[in-house]
Amino acid sequence: MAKKIRTVKQTTAEKKMDRYFNIVKVFLAITPIICYVYVTLRGMMLGVGFQEVIAKEANITILFLISMLNPYIAYLLHLMEKKLKEQNFSFAVINMAALLIAQALTMNLFYFLMLAFLFYKAVNYYQVPLKKSMHELTLKNSFLYGGGSFLIVALSSVCLFATIRLM
Repeated sequence: MAKKIRTVKQTTAEKKMDRYFNIVKVFLAITPIICYVYVTLRGMMLGVGFQEVIAKEANITILFLISMLNPYIAYLLHLMEKKLKEQNFSFAVINMAALLIAQALTMNLFYFLMLAFLFYKAVNYYQVPLKKSMHELTLKNSFLYGGGSFLIVALSSVCLFATIRLM
């Protein structure tokens, strides 16, 4: 009887973690659609088309580029979720840290907070040994595990540079 109760609680907690991951992935995936609607409405206000708004306003172009990165981040979250279930903590830790840095660079506070909350919940649920995971990382493993996330960080850095130049 006690085993059955324990597995039900574990299943409930696992479903809750899956729900957290899915909510964040959905928000990240729909960001380009929201941005497209915003740019289209902006074009309607100015009386021009979508492409003309993107071409004329540099800040809108950067916003659109940042929003296009988010579905890829959702895909990386999907990979992290699978790796956490496989107990590959180093992969998850390096990617989550890189994605948090990327969201900070793009000054995207909403997604930064969502990813930070998800990381906190994942560390607690999967009992991720952060110190041990960080000590196991070598330069080779960092690039092996975090290659896709480092690409996002690089593109986010370019977006930050462009944003600063526009100020």
